[in-house]
Amino acid sequence: MKKLSYLERKHKLFSPDVSDEERIRWGDHYLELDRLNDAVAFYRQARHAPGLERILQKAVDQGDYQLFREAEEGLNLEEKALSSLKQLAKRAEEAGRWYDALKAYERLGHEVGAQRARRAIARLLGHQGAEKAETETEGEDSPSGP
Repeated sequence: MKKLSYLERKHKLFSPDVSDEERIRWGDHYLELDRLNDAVAFYRQARHAPGLERILQKAVDQGDYQLFREAEEGLNLEEKALSSLKQLAKRAEEAGRWYDALKAYERLGHEVGAQRARRAIARLLGHQGAEKAETETEGEDSPSGP
């Protein structure tokens, strides 16, 4: 199998002439190539839970919040997703993916973790952007300084 062009990919994803089995094969192909965003698109379109679960685990392992959301939406797994989201937040922190960690902690309602991520983002932005970053993500209750 080759990599699809944009128009070929769009056709394979949305054409009624393409079977779910073919979409699953394309999802598997892209998963093997580690093109996870393409794989999740094919798995979601085919409503292929086993593929989406593999993607969900890879998102957790990598601390990738956006990929996690894509797979989770295809699975509709709110309970399991919260447990996985806790793991994702931890892995995102370990990998220095602070924005992903922040989004995961905010969704979990874990204020201590969210504050830790905000401070790390503020440190990365430097003092000039620190206060702005905290107030944009937190609102009126932002602490001063990193």
